[in-house]
Amino acid sequence: MKISKRTKLIAGYIFFALILGMFGYYINSHQAIVSELKHINVWLLIILLACYGLMLLVLMTLYNAILHLCSDKLKPKENLLLSIYSTLTNFFMPLQGGIAVRAGYLKRKHKVSVSSYIIAFLIYYAIYAVISIILVFTPKHYFWLILPMAVAVALFSYLVIKLALKHFKRLNKPIKLDLSRAKLYKLVLFTIAQVSLQALIYYIELNQVTGNLNPLRAISYTGAANFSIFTAITPGAIGFREAFLSVSKRMHGFTNSQIVAANIIDRGVFLVFIVGLFIVMISTHANNRFKANKKIT
Repeated sequence: MKISKRTKLIAGYIFFALILGMFGYYINSHQAIVSELKHINVWLLIILLACYGLMLLVLMTLYNAILHLCSDKLKPKENLLLSIYSTLTNFFMPLQGGIAVRAGYLKRKHKVSVSSYIIAFLIYYAIYAVISIILVFTPKHYFWLILPMAVAVALFSYLVIKLALKHFKRLNKPIKLDLSRAKLYKLVLFTIAQVSLQALIYYIELNQVTGNLNPLRAISYTGAANFSIFTAITPGAIGFREAFLSVSKRMHGFTNSQIVAANIIDRGVFLVFIVGLFIVMISTHANNRFKANKKIT
């Protein structure tokens, strides 16, 4: 059944109104973040926003590398818009809802099997988890734990993927993936780029809070923070990231007050960034609609 242009237009307006409502609710519910924004140095804000802009580009490349395992890829503009949609969804919705947005879109527009895409994403998560656990134990007192913990996480990830494969097989869902060495290497490389940029962002924020920061502590902090993605029950993993960082503070050495302060800065800057993404998204849709109307006339 085809959806009429009028219905699509109404759905678009409802979606934008919903996002605006979420922005309002988020700001009203997190006054401490908004208050902190007023005290952030302008240059610090610009640097962090530039880092998040670069992160979006890295994620676009990473998402294409994940999709490439399913033997498909997106054009830059399409990739940008889908990345913005999934970023907004991950920020406002629990349980990393952006993955569902991407999977649904790719099935509808590119006929990519949802089961194949989920397995591809699980492979990425496995790589992300192994890299992150290595970072957690980078301080010299815990360096000896890197290998056994990395092996443990890798084995657990392998078990999760095997269980997912069995589940899809039981449901007669086809899995078609190209796991060639070149594609897996690219996925690992782009995941390392993502985590490295995350570490840089956290380093800048922590240095603002503590001053004269040891980079290894920021690296360990990054690894611990990354694990909150796997338990992101709340929107933006609020509370869960702080909990992971608090539990692991013996490794990275930051106090609870420093963790909270750095995370308030991070969420404040990211809030500004996603407002910018929302503006880009609206502008792009308005431009597309203008071009479509111009062709008709």
